Amino acid sequence: LCVLRGLLGPCAWHQGSKLFIRSLRRLRTERARHAGCVWHPYSPVRYYWDCMQLFFVFAAFLYMPLQVFMKCPNYYDPFILFTDALAFLNVCSLFVTGYLEHEHKIIILDLKLIAIHYLKSNFIPDFIGCLPLQLIEPFGGCEYPTHTVMFIFKLLRCISLIAQWKNVMGQFQLSYITYVGLKIIIMMIMFFHWLTYIHYQVPILCHHLYEKNGAFISWLKRFHIMRRESEGSLFQKYSTNFYLVCGLCIGAGYYTPLDTHFVPELMLSAGMSLLGLLFLTYVFSALLRLAIYHHFETYCFSGKSRELEEYMVLMRLPKYLKRKIRLFINYKFNEHFFHEEAIKNTINEQIRQDINMHCCQRLVKNVPMFQDMPVALINSIIFSLKQVLYMPGQTVVEFNKPGKCIHLISSGTVAVMDATGRETGQCVVPALPAALPAPEAARGGRPPPAAGPAPRHLLLH
Repeated sequence: LCVLRGLLGPCAWHQGSKLFIRSLRRLRTERARHAGCVWHPYSPVRYYWDCMQLFFVFAAFLYMPLQVFMKCPNYYDPFILFTDALAFLNVCSLFVTGYLEHEHKIIILDLKLIAIHYLKSNFIPDFIGCLPLQLIEPFGGCEYPTHTVMFIFKLLRCISLIAQWKNVMGQFQLSYITYVGLKIIIMMIMFFHWLTYIHYQVPILCHHLYEKNGAFISWLKRFHIMRRESEGSLFQKYSTNFYLVCGLCIGAGYYTPLDTHFVPELMLSAGMSLLGLLFLTYVFSALLRLAIYHHFETYCFSGKSRELEEYMVLMRLPKYLKRKIRLFINYKFNEHFFHEEAIKNTINEQIRQDINMHCCQRLVKNVPMFQDMPVALINSIIFSLKQVLYMPGQTVVEFNKPGKCIHLISSGTVAVMDATGRETGQCVVPALPAALPAPEAARGGRPPPAAGPAPRHLLLH
């Protein structure tokens, strides 16, 4: 019983728990208020059920449209009936699955509220989508099947599929570009696959409604709707209709001229052309948005860099100062652009202290004189540190001048010189910090003799 309750309750590894529950203390509180028969939205049972449901729904969406291209398809296809049963069980499970309110801040686990919320939201389309309507045959005859028309109602499952997709894919922590790109690819496959099914199903349905004259028979032959199975295999029928659908979607139309005024043909061609135009416009805009998003920082950096060049020309700055400014900008932003102050203003003081602790803790602990000090004193030193960037050639400390602080090297190269200006040593810090010696002069930016190229800038705390 305890194991079952653990499967139904929230788990620590779920992405939703990491984002919105966060602490172990709140997780224990959430488990304590969780009712035994309710599926928590962050529970292992809900996640693995959504994974299974997502797999079989996509498999059914790929399999069902192929039925219309088969000769005498089975009304009682076992796989389709199995997916219908899974869809019905999914409807039942949503009556006992908690839901989220107010941007994931409140998790509702009351059975009465869950049932009312589901009945008002997605119950009707989910219930229609799980019914085995393919058992209903509008017209007789298996050679021109019409029960496959009912497959169109299965698309109502996509409404609940959105939440399951987010629950499953959120666990992989994909980047925004990867997530949207994968979604667009799947949408394109499903769109053209089902449009090919509709393109072939409409003429078959019209076969039972219109008179079989010469013009109508020639129209059916365009789609490879033939009586003899040997004249048109499943692959031939599907590929022909897929080719015609692609031509309609891109606006190329059919490869044969329109010789008769046949209303179903006109409506089919016009409807698919409009649907394809709208969908391809959406896909193109989504891909364009991804491309802009991928290069947005580089574009912003290039624009700001051009503004800076124009400003330096306006101020008539000398070449050495322009070069100094360019070196600083390239070091700080590395051909990317971000608002550091705006980022700091969006996080609280505790997170800023955690970032400072992460960046500066090793700087302090690697200094020998600080190693045996209390942790509270070390933390106070870390919180008092300030970041200073020195350009090549700048002096950090000078000989015989008392200092007011201790310099801790974060990264860069420091040249140590004696009173006569002769270099006596260097301190290169690519990763490990060190304390800067105070009695002698130190200059940043000189390369070491045998350590490879060093950074042009010196970052101190």
